[in-house]
Amino acid sequence: MKKILLASTLLVMITTGFTSCKKDWSCSCTDQNGNTTSIAINNETLLNARAKCKNMDYSVGVASESCALQ
Repeated sequence: MKKILLASTLLVMITTGFTSCKKDWSCSCTDQNGNTTSIAINNETLLNARAKCKNMDYSVGVASESCALQ
């Protein structure tokens, strides 16, 4: 019983820790020429930072840039 309680408590702590803690993130974007730019995303949760970084991707004609959260 103690093991189940400990495991469930640990699971809840890990789950909420990754989604609710706000901190500073870095979004690294690379263009078609291989140039890399790092953009700061401050005081955001992991999910919000990931969404903001993904929104920085663009593709217009032959120009494109892909971004990934660091």
